[in-house]
Amino acid sequence: MLSITATVATIVTLLHTAIGVFVAREARPRHIVWLGTQPFAELRPPPRLPALPQPVWALFQQRLSRLANRFQALFDRWQSNTLPTPRAPRPGRTRRPAPHPTPRLPRADGWAGRRLPGAGPPASFLISLLQNPQTQSFVQAAPQAGRLLRPLCRALGQPQPDWLKLPPRPRPPRAARPRAPRQPRLTDPDLRLQPYVIAAARASKKRYG
Repeated sequence: MLSITATVATIVTLLHTAIGVFVAREARPRHIVWLGTQPFAELRPPPRLPALPQPVWALFQQRLSRLANRFQALFDRWQSNTLPTPRAPRPGRTRRPAPHPTPRLPRADGWAGRRLPGAGPPASFLISLLQNPQTQSFVQAAPQAGRLLRPLCRALGQPQPDWLKLPPRPRPPRAARPRAPRQPRLTDPDLRLQPYVIAAARASKKRYG
């Protein structure tokens, strides 16, 4: 049985290979066959999902390499009891917009698994990784590892176990809406209207709106 670091390294290697094959196939020009003077181009099935530009796949490969290196470093420090203290998130922190548009990875669940034909084997290794009790112990001791595994689960469309999910964000309390004052009715006893006055007012409202 592979260790959890070896399993992560295998997932990253398989995804690197699947991305390389997929990008090369998509960039390959269509074959054209000439029968006499009539050209016939190779038919390709239309993509089920919108195509992603090559910089997005390059960014994904870069993130995968960093994930494997970071995961291995955290695991080594966990084994030697030298884990860094997790940093608490800073409230109200906003990111500055980049001066130039940069590629971003999609946020949809399973965005890579539905596009890569070779995503099945790395997804199987990911399932095995999440079912390993050592992975849960490691993530509980090093929450930084959870920040590495959650995007991988999202990319391959694998559900996150409860020990990996982030706690729900507390919702801010809603401000109470001020209620508009209730309009008095003709039949309110405080008005002390005579019946003929009430009848005349209703007839006038019905006639003139």
